[in-house]
Amino acid sequence: MKRTGVSVSPGLITLAICLLVWEGLSLLTIPAVLPGPVTLLQRMVRIYSDPASYLTVGRTLLRILEGFAISMVIGIALGLLMGLRRNIELFLDSWIMVMLTVPAVCWAFLSVLWFGISNVAPLMTIVLIVSPFVVMNIWEGTKAMEKNLFEMATVFKADRGLMLRKVFIPQLMPYIFSSLRIALSLSWKMALVAEAFGAGNGVGQELINWFQETRVDMMLAWGVSFMIVMVLIDLLIFRLWAQRAFAWRPQFAT
Repeated sequence: MKRTGVSVSPGLITLAICLLVWEGLSLLTIPAVLPGPVTLLQRMVRIYSDPASYLTVGRTLLRILEGFAISMVIGIALGLLMGLRRNIELFLDSWIMVMLTVPAVCWAFLSVLWFGISNVAPLMTIVLIVSPFVVMNIWEGTKAMEKNLFEMATVFKADRGLMLRKVFIPQLMPYIFSSLRIALSLSWKMALVAEAFGAGNGVGQELINWFQETRVDMMLAWGVSFMIVMVLIDLLIFRLWAQRAFAWRPQFAT
């Protein structure tokens, strides 16, 4: 006989356990130090009951999208050049590694010193931190491309535009989508750090303001709510886009 019943996702079970543990720990202290899930939800409702909060989130989102877009353009361009031109690879290899090893907070401080308290400082922080990761990903993808396709395109005298659209981009699509998700996750984290030091407004500035008042509950409310926005962007845009782009590819994960 077949066993019938409703199967419960392991992810939901894990989430329920985490929420129960979280609620239990929150009972050991005051909400201002560690709010429980219900208390945190109440704080988030309180924040977004104020229309000014949407303007704050909008400013941060705009900075993130600008820095994200610039980082992707720079990263894809340099990654392609490094993968296709040996002399450029030798010249930029060490510089990319240097940029990867510089702590994020150093770039945030330097951007403030260079550009002052302005919109440019968070933007530059994002670009300086995110671009090297995109370059590395696209660079490795370019080196892994099928060389026979280049030779065939050369034999048929394909111009550069055609080779870019029909040879380079299709092979790089997995690396591009991987870079998109990495760049987005890094961009929003760096935007909040940069705003805390180099902008007069934004979600990062809200976090530093509540930090100065030692209000962990309000810091978590701002941070978690903005994290949800970023996760929704990933789920509703990047993942759906990737599913359509790779619809032809068999799914092996079960």
